[in-house]
Amino acid sequence: MEIINGVDILKGGKGDGERELRMAFKRAREYSVQNDTFSIIFIDEIDAIAPSREQNPESSAMVAQLLTLMDGIESRGKLIVIGATNRPNSLDAALRRPGRFDREVEFKVPTKEERCEAIKHLASNFNLNSDIDFDLLAENTNGYVMADLVSLVREVAMISSAKNQNEVCFQDFLDGMKRTGPSILRSSQLELEKLDWSDVGGVENIKRVLQQAVEWPLLYKEKYTALGLKPPRGILLYGPPGNAKTTLVKILACRLGSTFLTVSGASMYSSLLGESEAQIRQLFRNARSAAPAIIFLDEIDALVGKRGFSSGKSGDSVQERILSTLLNEMDGIELAKDVLVVGATNRPDIVDAALLRPGRFDKVVLVPAPDLQARKEILQVYTRKMPVEPLDYDLLASETEFFTGADLKSLCRETALSQLRSGNEGLLSTLHFLSTIKTISPSLSAEMIQQYEEFKKEYGGEMNSLH
Repeated sequence: MEIINGVDILKGGKGDGERELRMAFKRAREYSVQNDTFSIIFIDEIDAIAPSREQNPESSAMVAQLLTLMDGIESRGKLIVIGATNRPNSLDAALRRPGRFDREVEFKVPTKEERCEAIKHLASNFNLNSDIDFDLLAENTNGYVMADLVSLVREVAMISSAKNQNEVCFQDFLDGMKRTGPSILRSSQLELEKLDWSDVGGVENIKRVLQQAVEWPLLYKEKYTALGLKPPRGILLYGPPGNAKTTLVKILACRLGSTFLTVSGASMYSSLLGESEAQIRQLFRNARSAAPAIIFLDEIDALVGKRGFSSGKSGDSVQERILSTLLNEMDGIELAKDVLVVGATNRPDIVDAALLRPGRFDKVVLVPAPDLQARKEILQVYTRKMPVEPLDYDLLASETEFFTGADLKSLCRETALSQLRSGNEGLLSTLHFLSTIKTISPSLSAEMIQQYEEFKKEYGGEMNSLH
């Protein structure tokens, strides 16, 4: 077997890589003829030497050489070429045509049962404590591939050794998981702090809406199936900035124990042709591999705004390609289990209408500015760990009209800082907060709130106040 590493073969000078390819094929062919047997040519990280020529024109010579060598395989004896990559969509399309790589085999992320068996096998030489729950370990290693599990068990061995203990216990595995993680998610997974509905104020309405849309289908799966109901594949949250849309999605992910993958629309654009589309495909592939998962598309209007909204023709072209890719991936979510797409935007009017059709963003939820009661609850949440006197929350709420949740958080922080600067170590009073209110300009206005009322008439959505 001839083994070629795609990265190593590129380290030489100009033309050296093509020469090494030819020599490897020649050696394999000669061995096959001399021994009347099959020879295998294994090209690891093949995407390094055969990326798409449209995006990487400098690779044209190497790709052309590989195509020529593969086209001559049938006349050169019993040769089998096997390529390996974790980026199949970055390969030059010509390689995936009949007569070259005729068959494609996907190595999927291990299932829960497979992870359980793998951890048991890898830890079979350990002196294990009876408290180890392998099923629970498997449940909490979503997205781990075999190399990740090997890394986890190696880390567990080091942790146990450092403690000079005779047995490996369950806590060692939990500590090991904190130091390792699924490698496929490192670029897009966000580490979640533990959050629940009690961590935000004014959430009763939105809590009900999201529980019915997301939690109920999991809690009452049999009833949903019996009634022929399907959970939404996508939810679009819209409303003014600073009103906890991102926090709400994080709470959902925490409550469901889901992998949380996030990307900002503004950060997805790339100067390389096709790179943004490839990132979207990879994001969805990672989510399917690590399900249950939530994909959070923040600032989705920046990623896939309404077609024709932009004035630049080239920008429109890029945006349309990205939109097409996202639509295809969202349509494919129907075939995946336990993957939810949540989008967030301040401008629902510039989100392309194709995303709002059934099967994509099935549910549209308005997250409006906090009303009087919501502002009171928000202030109670933010001040519960602050050194305060009994506060007049009704008065503070009435004095913070047009404040978003983020503004109220800033109010609490600035009040505390003002106390620190003054050197006063006493408790914070209502007067301290009222004094700070005078220095903060609210982010909202009556016109903005009215605009979202108009959006609600057009796009629907429950009226909820929160942060």
